[in-house]
Amino acid sequence: MGIDVEALYRRYGDMVLGRCRSILRSDAEAQDACQEVFLKVHRYRHTFRNEAKPSTYLFRVTTTVCLNRIRSRGRRKEDLVDDPTPVPVVDGHLNRTDLREVVSLLMDEADEKTQLCVLHHVVDGMTHAEIGKMMGLSGAAIRKRIATFKKKIMANPPSWLGDL
Repeated sequence: MGIDVEALYRRYGDMVLGRCRSILRSDAEAQDACQEVFLKVHRYRHTFRNEAKPSTYLFRVTTTVCLNRIRSRGRRKEDLVDDPTPVPVVDGHLNRTDLREVVSLLMDEADEKTQLCVLHHVVDGMTHAEIGKMMGLSGAAIRKRIATFKKKIMANPPSWLGDL
C-alpha cells in the first residue's frame, strides 16, 4: 500500500522546503531539492516503514538529498558562494560563512553518516541522543563520529569548532 505522498506534501511541504533552504542557501536550488525529495518519497512509497514518524522520515530524506546536491556541485569552495537571493536562516545557529565552511569540510573530510551527524548537531542544534534516535545509532556512536571529525580538522580549526 505505501504512504499517501500527496497528503505528506500538503502537511510537510513547507517544512521540507525550509530545510532545503537552510542547507542549500539558494531558493531556486531549494525548490528543486524539495521536488526531488517528494519524487523520491513517491518512488519508494511502498518501502516506508510505519514505525518512523513521517516528519522524521522526510527530515532524513531531505537532508540526504541536500547533501547529495552539495556533493554533486563539486568540491570547489567557489561553488559554495551564496546566490544573489538572500535566504533567511530559519533553523540552526550558524551564520552563512560558518555554514559554508561546515559544508565544505564535511564534503571533503567525512563519510555520509558523519556528515549527517555533524550537520544535525552543529546546524540544527540536536543532541547526540536525538541524532542517535533518528539515525538508529547510540548517542555514544554519534559522539564518537563527531569527535573523529573534529580531530581531522584540528590542523586548521574554524571558528564554529567550539560548537561541536
